[in-house]
Amino acid sequence: MQQAGSKPVDPGDHDAELRYLGHCDSGWAAEWAGLIGQAEGEMAAHRLERARLLHEQAWQASYDRCTQGATMHHIGRRWLRYNDRHAAAGSFELARALRRGFVDPVLTSNSEQGLAWTRHALGLDAIVLTGGAGRRVEYRDKAELHLAGWPMADHVLLAVSGAARRIVVGPERRGLSEPEFCREDPPGAGPVAAIAAALERVTQAEVAILAADEPFIGPGLDVLRTALMVQGNDFGAYVDTGGRINYLAAVWRTAALRRAVAALANPAGAAVRALYDGVNGAFIPDFDALAADCDTYGDLREAESRIRQIEGRPPGRCPALLPRSPLAWPGLELHAPS
Repeated sequence: MQQAGSKPVDPGDHDAELRYLGHCDSGWAAEWAGLIGQAEGEMAAHRLERARLLHEQAWQASYDRCTQGATMHHIGRRWLRYNDRHAAAGSFELARALRRGFVDPVLTSNSEQGLAWTRHALGLDAIVLTGGAGRRVEYRDKAELHLAGWPMADHVLLAVSGAARRIVVGPERRGLSEPEFCREDPPGAGPVAAIAAALERVTQAEVAILAADEPFIGPGLDVLRTALMVQGNDFGAYVDTGGRINYLAAVWRTAALRRAVAALANPAGAAVRALYDGVNGAFIPDFDALAADCDTYGDLREAESRIRQIEGRPPGRCPALLPRSPLAWPGLELHAPS
């Protein structure tokens, strides 16, 4: 964690970012560069809420892919100062995707370095399960159902952009965050078999276990990880306000998860709750429905409304201009990879 008073982390060649601003000196680009420049001053003065508002105004003033990529990169830097590394990683991931092939390679490299630094600092892998029969959505693949114009799985992949490895168990497809794919053996053998297949690829000491239909999980990852800070806890998992445990919205110590899988005679067909039997961990109330999944078309419609909603702010804080999820931001010059 960054210590108070220490020099802020700023991966990459920040001078190159400032030079890019200097070239935007006419028309709408000058307005955009001015807003980014003001945000730089606010960040230097540690007024991060004011910087957030200026960054959102800069997004609204961005009219091409290059300025959107630069805005997203600066937002990633701001999230690092908030010490929200998951949000920073998502911003750097989108900045890299927006910039690649469209701007000076030095600028793209800056976003790549920001993402790499954040992943190293987090020390987390993620397993995303895309299986399930989808009986309540006419047997469609829920991971491919679109939310704000993007497949559901991409919302989850963006949430875990900070994971060193993002292992998707299911059919191979193009996706954000350059995930790797594997299949359970045999295909359709259930979530425990899927976790067992992906676990062979996990290298970090902690691993998130997520379903592909949890588009709001991003802000909840750090909460789950705090459960592991308590001695003796081997996992943190969410429980909704109705008391239902979401076994696929969890973060585990990798060694403990390996032991839990090995303790089962046969992962194929096993209920996922069996992994948790006899294991010490924390079940965390999910008051904000961060682990809410989309099992029905009604859930999907509710999620569509929620993801586009602009959050209110407590008194004394700058008002929000954009939804929390960048995939729902207006004018995003990036299209779903599948």
